[in-house]
Amino acid sequence: MESFAELRILVAEDEESKIKEWVDAIAAHNVDVENKKFSVNAQFAKSVQGALSLIGQFRFDAAVVDLRLEIEDGVEENNTNGNDLVRHILVTEPMGVVVYTGQQSEADDYRVPQVRIMNKGEGLAQVFDWLSSNKDLFLRLRAANQTFNRETAKIFFGSIWPRWNHWTSDSLPGNQSLTDVLARHVVAHVHDALLDASGDRTHPEETYFVPPIKNRLDTGDLVNIDGDVWIVVTPRCDLASAGKVETILLAKCKDVSELWAAALGAGAKSERKCNELIQHERMPKQHFLHPMRDNNSQTHGPWMAQFHHIRALPAAEAVVQLLPLRFASLSPLFVPSLVERFGAYFSRIGTPAYSSE
Repeated sequence: MESFAELRILVAEDEESKIKEWVDAIAAHNVDVENKKFSVNAQFAKSVQGALSLIGQFRFDAAVVDLRLEIEDGVEENNTNGNDLVRHILVTEPMGVVVYTGQQSEADDYRVPQVRIMNKGEGLAQVFDWLSSNKDLFLRLRAANQTFNRETAKIFFGSIWPRWNHWTSDSLPGNQSLTDVLARHVVAHVHDALLDASGDRTHPEETYFVPPIKNRLDTGDLVNIDGDVWIVVTPRCDLASAGKVETILLAKCKDVSELWAAALGAGAKSERKCNELIQHERMPKQHFLHPMRDNNSQTHGPWMAQFHHIRALPAAEAVVQLLPLRFASLSPLFVPSLVERFGAYFSRIGTPAYSSE
């Protein structure tokens, strides 16, 4: 018998009649699992505190939240406490979120377009349709979490636990938290282990952070200035310390999407043509940047960063002007090669031209 995935959802709802609707709808859905291709396992909470307690005990793939929740268990009053729960989830838990309410106008602007706001009057079918359309993403995220835990277990038993006394006895410079240090150490090990397991091969989507994560200008930031794409090439060590440099350097990015499309369509020669572009067309004056998709699934690039087309901006002006123009940033794995090639281009000496006359 074919096995089907089970989605685990949190339902924050304080009306008994609505909870019964959920129970009946889930039972009907699960009876038809062969057609639906997934089953649903739900936990119910009537208050924000109840929901937070469940989040602490279980890992959920998605949450469906009513805005009207009990103030505390057994205490009812008109409120929009569901907004508090959604905001908590958005900063602490990677999961899908639906606001399922009869008061849609009272939902906050969560600034996350993926959070769906649904009208209770249109029934639960829309929620199940949403779960179905996002099922693969939720299951991939769960599998990624399991992979991370597996690799974390290896580093925990092999390195962290045996050396824990060194972690706790060493004084930390500045205001660093031992928790943050430990988290970075684990993430670095897990990232390296997963990269090694894939044979040091990455997916193009790993090339960028979209949008940029840092709230300051950084090496590898891509900016759009008057329709032209530029990339910050000033070394990270200079950008990390405010006032260290007086100018910020950017290299212009030449769009090579037509060449890339032609290479992809070159049949048997496709891999060789693509590799020529990825290898910067063997020109030291430029650096290949993979194509990327933005949050609206629009494709941009690929580009060649032009080291012979450099723009310098006063540092103070650059911070103000460029920050709002950033649309992506190279991930740390790809920044070193950019800076290395940039430095190699400018450090070449060359020789005088030879004439036989």
